[in-house]
Amino acid sequence: MNMSPMIVIFMVMSFPLISCSSQSCVMDILDQFDKMKVDVAKSKAASASVKPAFFAALTPHFTLTGLNSVLKFDDVRVNRGGAYDPSTGVFTATVQGLYHFSCMILANHGAVVHYQLNKNDQPYILGYSHKGAAADSSTISAVIELTIGDRVFVKHRHTAASEVVFGYAHTSFSGYFIRE
Repeated sequence: MNMSPMIVIFMVMSFPLISCSSQSCVMDILDQFDKMKVDVAKSKAASASVKPAFFAALTPHFTLTGLNSVLKFDDVRVNRGGAYDPSTGVFTATVQGLYHFSCMILANHGAVVHYQLNKNDQPYILGYSHKGAAADSSTISAVIELTIGDRVFVKHRHTAASEVVFGYAHTSFSGYFIRE
């Protein structure tokens, strides 16, 4: 049911209640109502058009050291909405809703990499590339519900060892908004 005609009828019928005694006053009210409808439509269109999405790869090899080492994917190829910051490696939600994130890690030849996808400061899902005769890849992905300001990033989860992640666009991190 379209509420707009009902609101206009209500406003016109309520006219005597708002101490307005001229035809121009009614027209002013209707003009204000039309402007409000346009503003609401613009606001809805603007918020609907900003659907955050990003894809970033790792250019050089990256050495993860210690538990708090965050991977900084520096080769940003897509960053709709500007929510991913390559200087920190952190995606910050600008729109509340469901998101999908994916991370593919390639461990350097003969190396092991322990990593995790964090939501804020808590591990959300863990990843591991095992040691082998050649390079080994591992992919993790998750659907995460975020509120505005929540942060998502890829972090080292091994406390003692330094682990080398292969760069040259073999390692990547991406995420995108699904829906509210």
